[in-house]
Amino acid sequence: MSLIRFDSLSEDLLGALVASGWSAGRKVDAGQWVEPLEGEGYRSRPLAEEILAAVGGLSIEPVNRVGPNFSNDEPFNFDPIAAGSGQRDLATEVESVLGGDYFPIGEWLSYSSVFVEAGGRVVAAGMGWIWELGSTFEDSLELAVCANRPLICLHSDPGLDPWPRPDSR
Repeated sequence: MSLIRFDSLSEDLLGALVASGWSAGRKVDAGQWVEPLEGEGYRSRPLAEEILAAVGGLSIEPVNRVGPNFSNDEPFNFDPIAAGSGQRDLATEVESVLGGDYFPIGEWLSYSSVFVEAGGRVVAAGMGWIWELGSTFEDSLELAVCANRPLICLHSDPGLDPWPRPDSR
């Protein structure tokens, strides 16, 4: 049984996925990313591996370049090595702030690292901030590609104001 519900995605998002090279049933070897990252201390989970098998290596261009409170002008790159290699400290910070066990799946705005939690939550982190992308992988794709709701800052390091500001929704 699939852990990802591609049939629940919007038409716009499915179009962007297909344009990036995705197709229903796509399955690449997630081990090419999982094994090196596990060597750096990450622990892979079934959802992370299914995400990478389905969309690993793809770069999905945004459908909407302006979100309700952020510019969405960069692709969602499913390159977990770029997101996670040498970034174990960042993942540890995310885990300590939010709880859970996170695995890198790609990069999004400003090369922020995107992590998926074993239970499905997806966050982006970098430059002192942690953002909520979605409580599920499907929700995170809709936000990152379609900019269909405000981006929420979950955490900012001491001395940094949250971005986007909570009142900018």
